Amino acid sequence: MVSVMMDLGPTRNNGMSEGPTDWDIITPYVSAKGLDADDTAILADMCKGYHREREAGVNALCIAPVDRPKASR
Repeated sequence: MVSVMMDLGPTRNNGMSEGPTDWDIITPYVSAKGLDADDTAILADMCKGYHREREAGVNALCIAPVDRPKASR
C-alpha cells in the first residue's frame, strides 16, 4: 500500500498550503486500479497520516516516528 500511496501522491497543494490527498482524487484513482473499499479507506488514512507527520516534522523538536515509544494495546 505504501507504493500505491506514493504513486497517487499523499499530499496535494490546495491553493494556500498543502493538505492530504482527498477523496476527489482518491476515488477515481482506486477505481482505475481496481482497489476494494477497505483498501480505499486505508489509502485515505495513510494520506492523512503522512500529511500529519510531515507537518509535525517542521518542528525541530519533533520526535521522529521511529523513535517514539510503542503504543500499548
